[in-house]
Amino acid sequence: MLNFFLYFVAVIYFVLFSYPTIAEDKESIIKYEVGKPYKIKGKWYYPNNNFNYREIGIASINLQKNDRKTKNGEIFSNKEILAKHKTLALPTIVRVTNLVNGYSINVRINDRGPRNNFRIIELSKRAAKYLKIKDRGLVEVKVVEDLTLQQQSLVNTKHNNVNLEEDIALGKEIVETENLLDNNDLESKKKDKVVSKDSKTKKKLKINLKKTRVSPYYLRVNITKFKNFNDAADLKKKLKPIYDKILISLGLLNGQKYYKVTTVPIKTLDEAEKILHVIQKKGFNNAKLFIERKKR
Repeated sequence: MLNFFLYFVAVIYFVLFSYPTIAEDKESIIKYEVGKPYKIKGKWYYPNNNFNYREIGIASINLQKNDRKTKNGEIFSNKEILAKHKTLALPTIVRVTNLVNGYSINVRINDRGPRNNFRIIELSKRAAKYLKIKDRGLVEVKVVEDLTLQQQSLVNTKHNNVNLEEDIALGKEIVETENLLDNNDLESKKKDKVVSKDSKTKKKLKINLKKTRVSPYYLRVNITKFKNFNDAADLKKKLKPIYDKILISLGLLNGQKYYKVTTVPIKTLDEAEKILHVIQKKGFNNAKLFIERKKR
């Protein structure tokens, strides 16, 4: 009877004291996460650790009000400089550049998204504020390999031991330079000074905020490519009822010729997004935006 009583007390002690501790430890661990393939609205995505990743596309802004736990045990918050990506490993540090105004910053990817096949990245509100993106914007996303490796070396560590925001630091300090996009997009020196002052107060973030020259551009939609010209020509005919401004151009990859099917240059992001949407709806899920710099 005494043995049964002692056993009963031990079980109660374990439930009351040990379990919460285990649960608490489980909640506080940051993990390195690549993840399994998954599907969004009929399109498959394959997560990977790609240090050569570089893509141009449309960024959206996260609108959630509450913080939420991510796939790798971190917290996604709109108050931090974070972003969601469909395939990059968690965490990954990327350089995001606003191709309209030249602003660029380092951003930490720590969750999956966006849940939209026409967007390549979903920025936190704070990250979007630095890039001066109000709704959506045309951006270039490029993995910063050395910062990413250092970030991934911090995984399997308790939250309390890692300052996620300051760890982005490892880049240069914030630099303020003049935006030379064109006369219509230049901001006044007064506003530049305000940005510079704000940047100094945020120096500990070390997100490497920069504002640099960006060239005027056109957009194209890259639809697909073929080894055979006749196949490319057939596709152009099939697309004519949907969008008749299609080009076929000759390219070279690893010594092999191929024929690329694209749209003609498109002037605005709104128009390019509409055309991309129509083409992807017709089954060309891999169609992407491509930026083409104007010749001066």
